[in-house]
Amino acid sequence: MSKAEAILKIEPENELRFRGPFKEPVSVVMKLSNNVEKKVCFKVKTTAPKRYCVKPTTGVIDPKGAVTILVTLQPFDPNDPNEKGKHKFQVLSVLAPEGDFNIETLWKETSLEINDWKLKCVLETPDEVGTAAAAAAPAVAVTNSAIPATAPVAAPVVKPEDKTSKDASMQKVSNLEVELRKASEEINRLREELSSATRENIQLKEEGLRLRRSNVSSGTDSSGFKAEQPPPMYRQPGQDSVATVSSPNVLYIVVALLLGIIIAKLFF
Repeated sequence: MSKAEAILKIEPENELRFRGPFKEPVSVVMKLSNNVEKKVCFKVKTTAPKRYCVKPTTGVIDPKGAVTILVTLQPFDPNDPNEKGKHKFQVLSVLAPEGDFNIETLWKETSLEINDWKLKCVLETPDEVGTAAAAAAPAVAVTNSAIPATAPVAAPVVKPEDKTSKDASMQKVSNLEVELRKASEEINRLREELSSATRENIQLKEEGLRLRRSNVSSGTDSSGFKAEQPPPMYRQPGQDSVATVSSPNVLYIVVALLLGIIIAKLFF
């Protein structure tokens, strides 16, 4: 029978929700309201009578009246596969006959149409409560202990100052890497130039020595007399014909200058 034709209004309409843990009795309330101007008889049945205690199971509702039914689920193991999907309720209703009648035998003796309404039972464990609550409006649960609410975890907040400081530090590190790379390349270039200058200096020394030997060998004429040689120039000890600069000293000076420039750019 459709909801518009039903003589009773049942709340909740489709399911009874029981929230665990199921180590102690859990109760929900079902409300029956009379939609017509006559008395209505009702009867509540279940597929698991050993698991539920229903008070009252039968009764009569006055015209436009209502009755509250307490359904209590007894303790049991919800993980038992024999229990899953087998808990259902059925609400029977019929217009009350005139005069005296026996409500227990009425359901078999009446010639009037009997209306029935089926409700399924939903058993929620503590882990499933949050998900099931958003699916449908649950029945009012009456338990001996309340389920504690879990405080929400606040998401970490990143301050703009921290982000700016981090970006600046990363930029400094990047700039330092670039400057060090340039300094390394400059040092390698100076080393190559120094090596080239050293080779040229050696070649000049060898060329000067060869010319000196050639002049000595060509200084004696055919008569056996040597040509007059100009007096040798005074030369201080350690002084050579070609002036040279100490290679390590030049390298140290260049490296110190480059490191000083890099440090000044990063910290000033």
